[in-house]
Amino acid sequence: MKNGKAFLSFFLVLLSTFAFADKLTFGGDSAYPPYEFVDENGEYTGFNVDLMKAVSRVAELDIEIELGEWDLVVEKFKSGELDGLIGMAVTPERQKIYGFSIPHNTLHMAIFYRKGSQEPTVDDLRGREIVVQRNGVMHDYLLENSITDKIVAVESPLDGLKLLSSGTGDFGLFEKYQSLYFAKENEIDNLEVSGATVFERDYAFATARDDFTLLNKLNKGLLLVRESGEYKDIFEKWFGSANWFEQNRKALLWSNGILIAFIVVLFGLWFWNHTLQGRVSARTKELEKKATENERLRDKIRSLHDIAFKMESCTEEEEVYDLIVKAATEILSFDYYSLDIVEGDYLIAKRNSNNIEVNTRVPKYEGIAGKTLKTGKTIIVDDVSKEIDAIPSSSKIKAVLSVPIGDFGVFQTVTVESGSFKRDDAELAELLMLHALGALERIKKTREIQFLAFHDSLTGLYNRTFFDEEVSRVNTSRNLPISVIFADVNGLKDLNDRFGHFYGDDYLKTISRTIKESCRHEDLVVRWGGDEFVVLLLRTDTEMAEEIVSRIEKNLSKIDCFAVEASVSFGVATKRDMLTDFHDVLRNAELAMYSKKRELRR
Repeated sequence: MKNGKAFLSFFLVLLSTFAFADKLTFGGDSAYPPYEFVDENGEYTGFNVDLMKAVSRVAELDIEIELGEWDLVVEKFKSGELDGLIGMAVTPERQKIYGFSIPHNTLHMAIFYRKGSQEPTVDDLRGREIVVQRNGVMHDYLLENSITDKIVAVESPLDGLKLLSSGTGDFGLFEKYQSLYFAKENEIDNLEVSGATVFERDYAFATARDDFTLLNKLNKGLLLVRESGEYKDIFEKWFGSANWFEQNRKALLWSNGILIAFIVVLFGLWFWNHTLQGRVSARTKELEKKATENERLRDKIRSLHDIAFKMESCTEEEEVYDLIVKAATEILSFDYYSLDIVEGDYLIAKRNSNNIEVNTRVPKYEGIAGKTLKTGKTIIVDDVSKEIDAIPSSSKIKAVLSVPIGDFGVFQTVTVESGSFKRDDAELAELLMLHALGALERIKKTREIQFLAFHDSLTGLYNRTFFDEEVSRVNTSRNLPISVIFADVNGLKDLNDRFGHFYGDDYLKTISRTIKESCRHEDLVVRWGGDEFVVLLLRTDTEMAEEIVSRIEKNLSKIDCFAVEASVSFGVATKRDMLTDFHDVLRNAELAMYSKKRELRR
């Protein structure tokens, strides 16, 4: 009876140990709205908090969030007291220290300055006294680029804005939207923000650098949250209104201009009605014409927004291209057009009208299209014959409207008459391309997320998450025999100690590439862990698997670009019937590998 109680106690202790081991603690900044902060009720809230809760739920992770003073939180993370951070800007220096998930947002770093002074540029920062958040990404930026040694480090962006407002420092470097939020909430009205962004940074979950298992789970969770639409809901909850303004700023300014012009016209009619009755009729007709034109313009804008909603559901770039053409021809009435997309060093015409000759492939920075792509600005050419950069594809072309689509490409429309394009045409085309850019970026990000969720970030090989799912799919009788090669790189730790981890990473990438190229096209090559790889071979017996190992070893012996010979230990095991558990086969291959490794040490 006593032994039974002792066993029960031991079991309960063991169970509680496992439960504790599975619980993770992620830290964040207690004063970093709208990303993460403590509200007036003492509750943790913000975009990062909501997103982490959603990701932990779908990824089945038990994550507790702890917010505090950022500087202290970072130190706790460095010391291992925290398992990760719910939000951290990604920089090359930080990537040497931490592991980062797929980016879940973007930070826009900008210069804040006191009203009454000239708007600064990045070049104006050198040698000046600058206020930044201690251990923040802008603090790192100043140090890494040796911008200035006059750094005023504060605990939070709000402290920095207050300090800058009071007269301390020449400039402040902070995240744009968060700082505008702080300034509004705290009635700091003597500061302005520069129009140009210093730089943008990916914003992601951070973990220990080698915690690939946790990173894979976070990435998979992010993918599921994004695909379900929950990410969009969270994003719009915290950033929807600010982003809408930024995306539609030109349309808003244009609409305000029309409104002011309309009021001026009405006032003019009222004034002249008391002096020159004879002009009333003419002015009324003019107003009616303007109203008709405005109504047409509003109809076009509404139609463009309908196209934008359709773009939101696109999953392939080709669908977006078709919608661009549909809107350009049916709504904007552009009869001649070319949609040129960047592929390598060239702009390739993906869509074009058949009624005029176009350049289907040109170097990406040549001509009007190249200039548009390089500057990121819309270009209107009233007379092509007078434009030095123009390389028209046809002598019929007289005027050009060229609109950028971010870094993706350029949309061009032309006419056979000079001076045909107005600013209204450009603004509507810009609105269309802005919607297209959003759709293309979303498709690109989704692809990146899908890739990173199932691939190793260093080698580009599939990861264990994908391997597990693939095994459950292919572990059938028709694929027997199934062989497994388990590989372990010899001496990687010594190599890292002698030459550094970057050297070791290059060594590991070269070996992984050699293993991949030595296998057959249908074989699945996976990075299993730090220096371990697994190859899954369907309908392959032990003899054939050993031949593939020999081929890999032969190709490894040809690697001569490192200070040591490439050395890898291999183990092979084969599943011949469905009664054998696949994980036993995997374990046997690993044991065979360790046996080979011991032979090397003798």
